[in-house]
Amino acid sequence: MRRYITIILFFTLFINALTLAELKGMPKCRERDFYIWKFIQDSKTTKKEAKEAIKLAYSINYLLKKAYIKKTGAPPPKRKRKRVVSNKERKKYQDIISRLYKSGNFYDEWLKLPAKDKVKVFNYLGKKRKILNKNISPQTYKELTKYYAINTFIYRVFKENLTNLKKVIINTPPPVDNKIKYSHLMKIGFIHIKNNNPSLAASFFQSAISKAPDRFNADRAIFWSYLASKDKKYLEQVANSYDFNIYKLSALDLLDRPYPIPTPPPLPREENSTFDITSPIEWAKLKKKIFSKNVDLLELANKFNTKKTYPHYLYILTKASNYRNQYFPLIYQEELKEYSTDRKALILAIAKQESHFIPASVSRSFALGLMQFMPFLAKHIAKQEKTKIELEDMFNPKIALKFANRHLDYLNRHLYHPLFIAYAYNGGIGYTRKVLRKSNLFRNNSEYEPYLSMEMLANKETNKYGKKVLANYVVYKKLLNDPVKITTLLNQLHQPRLTDRFRK
Repeated sequence: MRRYITIILFFTLFINALTLAELKGMPKCRERDFYIWKFIQDSKTTKKEAKEAIKLAYSINYLLKKAYIKKTGAPPPKRKRKRVVSNKERKKYQDIISRLYKSGNFYDEWLKLPAKDKVKVFNYLGKKRKILNKNISPQTYKELTKYYAINTFIYRVFKENLTNLKKVIINTPPPVDNKIKYSHLMKIGFIHIKNNNPSLAASFFQSAISKAPDRFNADRAIFWSYLASKDKKYLEQVANSYDFNIYKLSALDLLDRPYPIPTPPPLPREENSTFDITSPIEWAKLKKKIFSKNVDLLELANKFNTKKTYPHYLYILTKASNYRNQYFPLIYQEELKEYSTDRKALILAIAKQESHFIPASVSRSFALGLMQFMPFLAKHIAKQEKTKIELEDMFNPKIALKFANRHLDYLNRHLYHPLFIAYAYNGGIGYTRKVLRKSNLFRNNSEYEPYLSMEMLANKETNKYGKKVLANYVVYKKLLNDPVKITTLLNQLHQPRLTDRFRK
């Protein structure tokens, strides 16, 4: 009876009768933002209530902003931004800039400043930065790279196309003690790859290794250090990585070694759990515990070691290992039993990347559930299936998997390769069609292909997403006893007959 009452209350709370008071009772998180969005869209919600609700938002994405404007006729109120730079620092450099102008020879006086002040003055100059667009010496530039402000310097030089300074940045190998960000180092490395300067490219990739924000990006820099230098020590390094990514798998193929089996996921206990796996708010509360400073993650994980909450259990264990233990559970097998092995591998690969198999996941853009369906796509598929749904139905794994299979059927009419299917799943089929038809990607067989084309995909989110899903797919194919080498799949990318209908 208690379970029956809980279901009724959940249905009433989230489907029919969400109130401002109930929104205020939820924790501040993106999951609540989803319900704020639904509340504002409700025809019964007044303008006054919408104005109160928007104040509760953790962040305001495009959908929430659009709904608010439609309801109130005005954009959401602007939020105060945290001041990054102190007024004291700002005044200091404004005074220096004023002094340099009064000197009558701004550039020469700028060169006399200490390196830290030089780079800061450049960053504070705004639209007048062009007066410093000169061929400074490599040694002068190297001195600037010792300060974190160099990253704003590099960003502005490229953004504003300050050609003389750009030339110095590109052609000066990074010193050992540089403070240049990973993303800038990789970007410049790829410029040299495209310009056929592998030795200079290697110096930037090698410098990027220690700056990588995570293991995936470290392996990316290590693998490109190998491609640029042909030094097999880098291949050995990435082959021994704990992260199952395309770079590790490619390195294993190049070394003619078998793929290892990922850490076997611990088997769950059979006991029941009272945790509501379909509630985004309950998941938000759990995430807060997982990422709190004083939590004992192993103790917390043990509370979720049940069949029902198996994805949550593995998620916490992964966090407890600082992401070194990576699990590839063969989950939801009952729901997937009627599908081909290839389709199972693809769905599992996507689900792992999209949600870590957490049924109640909500993204910043309000992608929902296990398979992270955007609201418009969920509604479109429901219409195609002639089924009525509530968006909360996407938090039901059975429905989410069914909708994913239906969507993949559609994508498969145009795309036959897991990488391009992943691009379309994340970035949309229109974007993928444009990439394949109108860009120069995946069209030649140079020594750096198809890796370079994968790196040059402009949409950064889809770029990384495709690589992650492709690696997951290869691992799941192995676990499902239908193995495929990643290099086999990569070698197909320049053969349209094997990959898509968009190219001739």
